[in-house]
Amino acid sequence: MRFHNHLSEQQLTMILSKLPKPFTKHTNKEDLALGLGAAMYTPGTRTQISEDVRTKKFPQLTTLIIDLEDAVADHDVALALENTYVTLLEIDRFLTTNQLTEDELPLLFVRARTPKHLEEVVTKLRPVQHLLTGYVMPKFELENGAAYLHVLKRERAKGYQLYAMPVLETANLLYKENRLAQLKNLHELLHEHREMILNVRIGATDFLGVYGIRRKRHQSLYDVLVLRDGLTDILNIFGRQEDGFIISGAVWEYFDSPTTLQDGPVATKTLTPALQGLQKECELDKLNGFQGKTVIHPTHVQFVNAYYAVSQEDYADALAILDHAEDAGVLKSTYGNKMNEMKPHHYWATRIVRQAEMYGVLLPQKTHLDLM
Repeated sequence: MRFHNHLSEQQLTMILSKLPKPFTKHTNKEDLALGLGAAMYTPGTRTQISEDVRTKKFPQLTTLIIDLEDAVADHDVALALENTYVTLLEIDRFLTTNQLTEDELPLLFVRARTPKHLEEVVTKLRPVQHLLTGYVMPKFELENGAAYLHVLKRERAKGYQLYAMPVLETANLLYKENRLAQLKNLHELLHEHREMILNVRIGATDFLGVYGIRRKRHQSLYDVLVLRDGLTDILNIFGRQEDGFIISGAVWEYFDSPTTLQDGPVATKTLTPALQGLQKECELDKLNGFQGKTVIHPTHVQFVNAYYAVSQEDYADALAILDHAEDAGVLKSTYGNKMNEMKPHHYWATRIVRQAEMYGVLLPQKTHLDLM
């Protein structure tokens, strides 16, 4: 698996000065956390998932989450779990019959509903659990977090290489009188199990639902004051340099009708109204330190992934900062348009270089839209 796989090697070399490196679920945890990119949810009731993976219907897709929670009606939960099991069996068969290789397999996750449901899920999926990169743990808070992680720790002890992706989305984590104490205690819990935590995710739809708010396609999450306030504290507690986690951007829920997009599942360079809104939110996600984003539509996948390709200017600055970390305090940037400070910018530079390894570096004069 590699980012921007919908483009050929020749096409990529005309857009990127540094190509993204390949990865699988066995790649080191630090790179995987950065490399989740656009994580697309799909309902566990969909019967075409395995065939879509085999045929590479969405070649730009690198992370797929099979959802047994909000995308599935309560009366279909058992059906969705059975279908997920059959889906993974089919993918396993495709691998053993050389119809698919591990290098072509997106990172696969399953979202359970509760710790009790996760127990049922891992019991059912255990024969095919080796295909998964991990489990998404919704409504994650102090009351259920330890129970969620206990299930995963037990499965890891059996030899499965699995990671947790907790989702912060409950009212307790948004209400101001509870929030800081809850977030600090949750951080301590995740820190105790750091080796299992791939990243922390944000459930913005649930957060907004607490107040009966829904943003329009021309608005971003950062326009909603009560949510912006909550996101600020989440970033403050979970995004610190010394003991932080990778935090993914929240879901973008708007997409265009088939008549708006004429070129299939990959977004075009012409920004539709839904993609204009997504562009605005991606820019603010990056600025505020989020990495990757939850998506619910194929047209969003490459748009988000392209946004994390590193500009030539940022890459040059990052390399210069790391190259001169010991022998300079301040240097004029390679492009001659800004000041680079070795110590304050060191962590930023480290993240940019790691991001460049996963998403690539744009050639001068090229933009993210060239990767669409």
